[in-house]
Amino acid sequence: MLKKVFIWGIALFGITAISSNVSASAASDVYSVATVAESLEGNYQGNLIRVYMNGEKNPVYGKVANVTDNGDGTVNIHIDSFKIGSMPGSITVDAMDITVPASGGNFSQTCESAVKLKIGILPLSYDALVEGEITGNYLKFTVTVNTQYSGSLFEAIVTFEGTK
Repeated sequence: MLKKVFIWGIALFGITAISSNVSASAASDVYSVATVAESLEGNYQGNLIRVYMNGEKNPVYGKVANVTDNGDGTVNIHIDSFKIGSMPGSITVDAMDITVPASGGNFSQTCESAVKLKIGILPLSYDALVEGEITGNYLKFTVTVNTQYSGSLFEAIVTFEGTK
């Protein structure tokens, strides 16, 4: 009888040790994802190095892309409203919930309502493909919108490159 109790005790101890090791490993993975996203967070000073809207436009200098950490392995990228050339409205980039690899690096996904266009009092939102890379203090990403505007197909591409 004492032998059975001893064997059961060893077995329960082994199960407890294994499950706590798995929990510690999972917690460590969550911590490393959060730490990387936090280290990527901040204001990146840069330029819109490519602007395409019904043809290539001149670069736009002196823009800030703000990266915020959502705490779940995703980040948001925001650029305040800006105008291109003589366009009658302004554009804001607000790409939400972008999954970033645990070590930083490349990302590519479609974000809902990532581009906001305001012409007069009329606000419009468009889904956009957001792809790029974020490593250390460097951020480069391209936002591509393919949609219809006033009955015509419309493609807009903006590439931001900057550092913090």
